[in-house]
Amino acid sequence: MPGMGRRMLWHFGVTLPVALAVVATVGVVRLGRQFPGAASSPGLLTPFLLPVLALALEAAAFVALSVSQLGALAVAPGPSWGLLRRLRETSPLALLLALSVGLAELIPRGTEHPGEFANRLVASARESCGAASRLVPIPLLGLSVRCGEPQRIEGPMPGVRGAEVAMRELSFADDLRRVEIVGLDLTTSRSIKLHLRAASARVAGLAPWSRSPRLGAWARFGVLAGLGVALWLAASAVFRLAPPDESADRPSLASLPGWRRLLPRLLLAGPGAVLAAGFIMLDQDRAEPAAYLGALAAAVVVLVALTLALRRLPQIFSSFRIF
Repeated sequence: MPGMGRRMLWHFGVTLPVALAVVATVGVVRLGRQFPGAASSPGLLTPFLLPVLALALEAAAFVALSVSQLGALAVAPGPSWGLLRRLRETSPLALLLALSVGLAELIPRGTEHPGEFANRLVASARESCGAASRLVPIPLLGLSVRCGEPQRIEGPMPGVRGAEVAMRELSFADDLRRVEIVGLDLTTSRSIKLHLRAASARVAGLAPWSRSPRLGAWARFGVLAGLGVALWLAASAVFRLAPPDESADRPSLASLPGWRRLLPRLLLAGPGAVLAAGFIMLDQDRAEPAAYLGALAAAVVVLVALTLALRRLPQIFSSFRIF
């Protein structure tokens, strides 16, 4: 079915940049919230933006595979297409997934030690202090070093409106998920007025910004490609729907309003989106390679649930011609 093959590849090509843009936008928004001073020194964001871009491309490849493959299988003649036929017809999508993941691995990894990078920014600002009392801004963090004796780091608290902080020492964990503070002085002036002093404080649970150092480029490619191929195999084996009744008077996809045309594809993106979200979460937690099988298991569960739901609701799904 060469016509279906071309449409299938076209849908992969369309879905990939859309999903890439969505995931990358979420990552950049999170990055901006964590580094409120980024606008004044955007060039320093490069080590953090590169992992975000790579993760977005990897996630987008899973979503594009899910949408394109399930969309093709949804209109395939269920009884007459056996597993081998399904695999053969959709095999170009698996190759496109591997190419997309390979491209993601070619993106420079950025910093694998973002906390060390942030600590160097703090140390550089401290060293820039002269004898005179003045403020030296710390790039990205939105804080400043008040020179003189004793030196203090002060400014608005990142991510919290109406809160001002001052401290003697500030240091970040290697993965940027924990902050250690010495001599904290916190003041809030919004709905609740609060003045808090502490000899030491720790902030934990912050979002990491590097790809897992447990996986080198080849190992990461192998894990991602393996997960994608496993989802592709599972979809070919599991996703079987009754073919639409061409004799019935049903609207085609092209004749539906825009929002209803998007609904089927949003549903078909589910397994790939779950796999992508699970992988990103485990990757940023620096999990063991075997732990990524949990993300695959969750995606397969969603795939099975989606298949059963669409089998039970043929009157809804068969009214949408995916291609």
